[in-house]
Amino acid sequence: MSDQEPNRGDKRLQDIDRRIAQLQGDQEQSKTHERHALPPGMGAILGRVATELVAGVMVGTFIGWVLDRWLGTTPLFMVLLLFLGAAAGMLNVWRMVSGRGMATGYFDEHRRDAGDDSDSDTDGR
Repeated sequence: MSDQEPNRGDKRLQDIDRRIAQLQGDQEQSKTHERHALPPGMGAILGRVATELVAGVMVGTFIGWVLDRWLGTTPLFMVLLLFLGAAAGMLNVWRMVSGRGMATGYFDEHRRDAGDDSDSDTDGR
């Protein structure tokens, strides 16, 4: 029996080595897949961009349709407000990407960085 025990131990060590090599291979493969994935938070940003664009078009079109039904006109207001809604959606995307309009009360960060802290300028710039 003592002759069979060393063989059994060698098989166990070989099995452990094989498992470790397999896990390391899987880990390297997962690192390769992670390099091609989107950065964290990018899915949320893309979802918000799509939502802003679609919502602007849908809301503008709906309001135009309601106005056309109410006034009995051709789809003039629907087409007009469709384009206005698309422009509003693009403006919201631009504000999100540039960081403008995110805080309560719009302020010009370039003036603040330049050192002009006076509150006397009330023309909205």
